Amino acid sequence: MKRIFLLALLLPLLPGCSHTVKYKLDESDHWTGPRINAVVYVKPFVDKAPLTTNKVERVNKEVWRSNYRQGYDNTNLTAQVTQMIAKHLAYSGLFSGVTNKEANAKYILSGTLSDFQTQGLANQKAENIQAVSAGFGALGALVGAASTSGMKSEIKTSVTLEGVQLADKSGEALWRDSISVTNDVQVPFEEATQYAVFNQADKGLRQAVNEMIRRLGNSSLTNRLDAQAQ
Repeated sequence: MKRIFLLALLLPLLPGCSHTVKYKLDESDHWTGPRINAVVYVKPFVDKAPLTTNKVERVNKEVWRSNYRQGYDNTNLTAQVTQMIAKHLAYSGLFSGVTNKEANAKYILSGTLSDFQTQGLANQKAENIQAVSAGFGALGALVGAASTSGMKSEIKTSVTLEGVQLADKSGEALWRDSISVTNDVQVPFEEATQYAVFNQADKGLRQAVNEMIRRLGNSSLTNRLDAQAQ
């Protein structure tokens, strides 16, 4: 456990160690409502979110870590976010298919990433205990783990998909909405390390995409689109 924690602290410092927007999908991400019997193309969701460039921000004695842009494979997240939205949408089963070629689609989904940020409050007491314990071998690791068990950190996340639109091939908008997810939660302190904090923004994106699927699937438009596709 000790080595895992220290690795989480050191990963951002290693050459070539950068984050890619991604998250795991499971049964909870399946759409169980009416299905649209048509193929959709996910147009690039242009990254217009404010760029966070500071790894940390200090507020009095508090240290807040962020998903700063230099920590990603590419500071522009358009491609990564679009790819994850398309993968999630395909997995959900809301549409009969998702394609990466507009020519093969009946409908086009587009939008803008206007917010994508996370801040994690470093639990300096817990991290100091872990760091000191690491110097005492296996026994120290056990003592450190016991001493920090249950210690928490605060995580603040905000993700917004703005101007999300489903259109037909003529460009006529059939459905529009904007989805915002805001979280302020207490998590195990290890989830607020500089490397782990990036995963919190990904979790926010997952929530936002699930909400987009839910709204589109539950809209009165769904039955009409399904009928048109037949």
